Formats: sequence, C-alpha cells, structure tokens
Amino acid sequence: MTRGVDHSFGAQLRQVVLSASAALALTGLATAPVAAQSCPTDTTSALALRDAMREALLAPGGEYAILATTNSLRFQSAVFQSLIEHALKERPGGGLLFIPYDDLWWEYLRAAGLDETEGDKAPIGRRLAYEYQQSIDVLYGPPTSVIKKVKDGSAPLIAANVRLAWPDRPDKLHKFSFEDTLSVPELKVTNHQLMTFRFLVFSDMVVLDDIHGISGRPLSGALGTLFKVIGEGNADYARFSISADGRQVMRTRATKVISKTVTATINPDGTGRNGVPEDRADMIALETRLEQPLELEYFPYSCW
Repeated sequence: MTRGVDHSFGAQLRQVVLSASAALALTGLATAPVAAQSCPTDTTSALALRDAMREALLAPGGEYAILATTNSLRFQSAVFQSLIEHALKERPGGGLLFIPYDDLWWEYLRAAGLDETEGDKAPIGRRLAYEYQQSIDVLYGPPTSVIKKVKDGSAPLIAANVRLAWPDRPDKLHKFSFEDTLSVPELKVTNHQLMTFRFLVFSDMVVLDDIHGISGRPLSGALGTLFKVIGEGNADYARFSISADGRQVMRTRATKVISKTVTATINPDGTGRNGVPEDRADMIALETRLEQPLELEYFPYSCW
C-alpha cells in the first residue's frame, strides 16, 4: 500500500534526478562569500576520493548497492559530504574542490569492487560521464556563502554549489542521453554539458536544489506516449532521508508544462516502490519531513 502517489510517474521522477556544525539562523542578507572572492582551488586526489568513498559506504543505515542506478544519488551525496567536511577543516572560509573525471571513474570502480576491465558493469550514466570527461567542481564554505536568505524552512548544516561539465568536443555534442531499460517504466535520461545544483545537508535529510541541466522522460506506458508529445521533464529538486534499516525515502519534483512531485522508497539493493509502507511509522515520518516547505534564496554562481 502507498500513500497517495502516482505509481508510474513516481518511478520516472525517482530516476530523473539520478546521472549530505550547527545550523545558522539565516534570516537576512549575508555578506559576500570569501570563497567567491578568491576561489582558492584544490584538486581532489585519488586517495582523498578513495577515503571519501570508503566513508560513503559506511554511512548510517548499513551496506547498500552502489552499482544500482537508484542508489547513485545517495552514494555521490555521501562522497560530496565527506569531501566537504574534510575540506572545511583545512579551509574554514571555503574554497573550490576540483574532482577529475578519470580519478572519479577509477576510484568508483575500486569502491564497487570492480577492476579496470569491468567498467561495463558500472551504471551506464557513470560510463558515459567518464567517456565524455565530465569533471566536477564543488564550491564550499559556510552556509552563508551559498545561501543569501532562508525564506521558508530551516538552514542547512552544509551548503555547496556543484557544477558538472565536460570540455567542448570535436563532434560538438552538448548532451548525452541513455536509456534505463530496467526501470518501470523504461526511462530516457539526458545530461547536458553543463549541470549545476545546490547541495544541502540537514541533520535529517539531503537536498539537491535549483537543479539545471538534468532531464528525462519515460519511454513506455501511457506516460511514454504523453512525453513523446510534450518532451522531456526537467528535474527541479531531490530530497532524501535514510531510515535506520538503510531504506531511502526520496521526494522529487520535475517540470514540463506542469510540475509533479512524488515520493519513493528505495531499498539498499536498489529495488524500489512508490510512496512509503503504511506500516512503517518511521518512514512515514521521513516522508512528512521531506514534504515540509523549503524556500531558499541563493547567491549567484561564481568561480566558474
């Protein structure tokens, strides 16, 4: 049983957004961020990535399958959180982390227990990101360096700007798409050459907000017919929390003509369902938290 969720569109939205100190009272204007003025840059080493991925696998909730596409957001968010927390210890005022595409790929294979010849077993989105040389920039600092004002909701413990991009190519391709035939309905996901979002970590949830450059649409079923007419839906935000037994409750919104917001439950092995189980009071509480209003005003992107 689920709680008031559109079953087929929920599966699509859950996948679209795939390709976490003390809280600060942010009620007025913040000063211009130190990191945005000077943007000191550090290239994340392979060893630092290895350690961050090891920590990500030890995150609360126990083991989970990082080769499952549905767990990609959970894993990458935990890696971001680990890298940012360590970087803030060295540079409290903030800075820019550059994550090279090749180190990201090889360390992911290592974390997944794959060797260099087994890249075909990795999720297709990650393989294409490596082939297109998609690197990542993470602009981190105090939350007030990213968030100008909290209009509704609470302030995060960690806030960062994230940019994923690849260099211009001889074939002049500015996006890549892939089909996930294992999802229900089957899904087409598109990553654009430039993707940006705000990465926010609260005490009880992780949020990707103000997303640009990620879109998708279902390929099968009635919604597949509909989206052939209106085109791909653009991901707006994704929010998730992890239950004590390692199940992920995710709430996502995508927009194309109209906005649609749904909740899904993702198990540690990557299988999922729409909504949350009616007999799980703890997961219903997580869903309620994810539904609470959150409206933040951000500083413009800088340093890239």
